[in-house]
Amino acid sequence: MAESTACLLLLNDLHVSKDNIPEFTANWQEALDICRQRNIPQLAVGGDLFLSRTAQTLDVLLAVRGALLEAAEAGVRVILAEGNHDLVDQEATFGYCHVFDQHPNVTVVDDFLTLADPAWNFVLHMMSYFPENGSFTGRLKALCAGSFEADKLNYLYIHEGIRGALAQPSETELPAALFGDFDRVFVGHYHNRTLLKGTAIEYIGSSRQHNFGEDEQKGYTVLYTDGRHEFLQNKANIRYRVIDVSAEKADIHLADMLDQTRTQGRCRIKVRIHGDQARLSAVDKKKLYQAGAAKVEFVAPDVETIETPEEGVLEKFDSRRIRASYEEFCSRKQVEDPALGLSYLSKIETPCGN
Repeated sequence: MAESTACLLLLNDLHVSKDNIPEFTANWQEALDICRQRNIPQLAVGGDLFLSRTAQTLDVLLAVRGALLEAAEAGVRVILAEGNHDLVDQEATFGYCHVFDQHPNVTVVDDFLTLADPAWNFVLHMMSYFPENGSFTGRLKALCAGSFEADKLNYLYIHEGIRGALAQPSETELPAALFGDFDRVFVGHYHNRTLLKGTAIEYIGSSRQHNFGEDEQKGYTVLYTDGRHEFLQNKANIRYRVIDVSAEKADIHLADMLDQTRTQGRCRIKVRIHGDQARLSAVDKKKLYQAGAAKVEFVAPDVETIETPEEGVLEKFDSRRIRASYEEFCSRKQVEDPALGLSYLSKIETPCGN
């Protein structure tokens, strides 16, 4: 039997926008470095290459163009499935990714596409996003009817909401039983890694953290020719970390730890301080910000959380910071598509307070 080798790299939810191009670029270059180091010839993006559903700016399109050209120079084929953020009309076959479908090394998935190789013990069926309560189920049935390989493992890579992945399920989410014919299902869309209990369905996590509402398990999934898969942690992008401490421990030792972490770099920390109102009022938030905290949040028993962003104490809110705070709010509240709100916030040009 031939030795098993890495053959395909999966990543999703890159969410490139005009405000995060350096982060996107670092994310993409790390993925390509893995492909180079392990001789992986194909890279598959499972949806949400873009952030905005309303429009893409020229600098965003050029960043993606550059990323795809760099993949071509590395000899890596790129397969793009579209996520809900990549589509203006979510029932449409064509979205923003199709702008790049004429690149020689790029294939864009219309509705579904099967990746296969004689050396693989599996085939990977990729699907673009279609609404869970719309045409997705019918398209999945069409895939199952015509594309299954009887003598190989059948894997599926999708960008959908499936019941059981979130603590508070949505009525529109798909039932896990719908995917019972597949040997394994890799899923994007929800950003935290989750294995649905009693199933072969795995949310593989976004390729990098986008805010404090997400855990740190972000990165890439590598498939091997024998059907195995491996998770690789993102190391290129800034981490978002949350530290919970009691008010009694919000002292010089905490400030020293924050200062040390800031010196090491590549990590933003939100501190959640727990205690009653009297103890919380004695905490010097400004010192914690000066030591390196990105945010300080007070949590008192039976009292609504009071969150004070760093910018509210030390800096003015400009358009970019307002949008970033809004995106974090949407992530906490599981707002699926914040694009409309972002489109209104993008009209803000001057810092608040001027």
